[in-house]
Amino acid sequence: MPKDGTIPKFPREIAPNTYWFSTCLPFTANGREVHNHNSCFLVVGRDCVVLVDTGLPFSWIELKAQLLNVLGERMIDYVFATHPESPHMGNLGPLLELFPQAKVVGDLRNYHLYYPELTNRFAHKREGDEIDLGDRKLVMVPAAVHDLKNTLWGYDTLHQILFVSDGYPYTHEHEAGQCALTSEELPHIPVPEDTGPVIEGALGWTRYVDAELVIADLVEVLRRYPPRIVAPAHGGVVTNPEQLTEVFKGGLRRVNGVAT
Repeated sequence: MPKDGTIPKFPREIAPNTYWFSTCLPFTANGREVHNHNSCFLVVGRDCVVLVDTGLPFSWIELKAQLLNVLGERMIDYVFATHPESPHMGNLGPLLELFPQAKVVGDLRNYHLYYPELTNRFAHKREGDEIDLGDRKLVMVPAAVHDLKNTLWGYDTLHQILFVSDGYPYTHEHEAGQCALTSEELPHIPVPEDTGPVIEGALGWTRYVDAELVIADLVEVLRRYPPRIVAPAHGGVVTNPEQLTEVFKGGLRRVNGVAT
């Protein structure tokens, strides 16, 4: 819990002009009820605004109201959907309707199959490409852990925030007010077992790939793009990245059957 004792709610400002939105999906894992985040992040620059991921369609009404409240007079200029799957691009249609000047950015292979009428608003990006927001940039980063082949991560150069899509996932036991807590504010620091529901359920390929190869890719990404904050789609915002990186590595090794 934050030091002042307040219970944080969404949307939550995780760094200056950077906002966290999420809708938790409750389910049962290993006999206990846990919540799985489905988050997106609004990065507000001096000149342009980008939304990283879009949230799940069932949360659109709530997300729309919160976005408009945070934006005020501003508009979204870019929607960076990290890959074409429901939690990450499921609200792309209503977002593009609400913000008719917005462009879709990312590795957009296959997106034309979902929105053939909107391809004129696509801006295909590759690893290393940048989106200039004025006082900060969002860099397209290779995804060390990906759900689909065209997954990209993002890196905010101003506040050193790494947006990792399906990376760094962890579930949390449900208690009132827990969903908007960061990794350090939870009653218990996440452990490798907490990463299992997402890694095992959504990233099935990790069973068949040597975890050390994936971890080596992750270490290289972190070397090139050192984060102060890690912002996953399926876990609370990580404010202790070194500690949670070890937890994430442990989760990857567990899937391979390696003791941690």
